[in-house]
Amino acid sequence: MRIAIPKDNLIDDIYLEKYNAANKIKKLISVANQSEQMIKTASVSYHNNKKSNQNNENLIDLFSKMLSALSMSTNNDVNDIINKIAKSEETSPSYKSGSREKKDDIKIVSKNIKDSHYQVDVSKDIVKQNNKEVIMVSCYARDAYLGRYLIKRNYFYTTDRESSADDTYNEIVTKVGAIKDRYYNEIIDISEVSTQIKKTLDGVISEIEIKEDSIGTNVRRHN
Repeated sequence: MRIAIPKDNLIDDIYLEKYNAANKIKKLISVANQSEQMIKTASVSYHNNKKSNQNNENLIDLFSKMLSALSMSTNNDVNDIINKIAKSEETSPSYKSGSREKKDDIKIVSKNIKDSHYQVDVSKDIVKQNNKEVIMVSCYARDAYLGRYLIKRNYFYTTDRESSADDTYNEIVTKVGAIKDRYYNEIIDISEVSTQIKKTLDGVISEIEIKEDSIGTNVRRHN
């Protein structure tokens, strides 16, 4: 994941939001990496196998508690996720990981000055830690008038499911674009935009997710 520094050395807060999300998954990658190291050093003796199994159970418990502490969730088997992360390997330096990363900015500008505008940032980033990789697909919807995030979502995929991460990214971009078109074609009102985006994101499935949203009433400016 690359942190971009905009012109005039001003950091857009979206990079800070993504940086914080990436740091959360890095903590989980570190726990998964402990599992790999434990497996490599475990003895084949019965006694040490019992100890290895106990350590593995402790790691699963730690991983689960960290998920809760970091406001993250998963519907998948925790042990399976740990093993997949542990087995992932950082992309070879000869391969440009940046070519796997994507970013789209979708702006929904209100037709009436009294209503809010929306900016939706969708991205796919590769998060690296301990020579391991996890894929992060993010969607941040912001009220451009207030500068306040209405929705913040981060979805994480193990490297063996990168095609699913790409599908998620494309699905979000396509559906948010469709919401924008429905508004401009007067099928929905501007006040429905944020709830429509939330419904789209609620349908996304990933191995690990950070969900942060706060849908309020539409802000209207006085003429």
